[in-house]
Amino acid sequence: MRRAVCVALLALAACKAEKAPAPPKQAVAELAEPARPAELARVTIKALGMYCEESCPLRVRYALADNKAVYELGFDTANESIFVSYDKTLGSAKDVTKPMLNAIKEAGYDPWLAKESWPEDA
Repeated sequence: MRRAVCVALLALAACKAEKAPAPPKQAVAELAEPARPAELARVTIKALGMYCEESCPLRVRYALADNKAVYELGFDTANESIFVSYDKTLGSAKDVTKPMLNAIKEAGYDPWLAKESWPEDA
């Protein structure tokens, strides 16, 4: 037993201490906040089925993440409403929200453009 311990210690001492490889440098993406458009337009989108407090807004945010027209999002899950602001120079509410509605539909909801404004308390 003693001999086995000595052999193990000698083998351990004989091993050259190797440096652990440095972790690869990861590129850090700078998240720049989008510039505020000179004039914002606001729309309210209704989305049937968007009634959960936490996961529903996250699914909609994820669905609209790549949409460059979206500047700001707000939610009222009790009324299944999504409040969107976008750069007014991009076009009419009907034209600008069409891709938004498609993305929200792909996320599992039944959306439509409810009105071209936000409620006063939004």
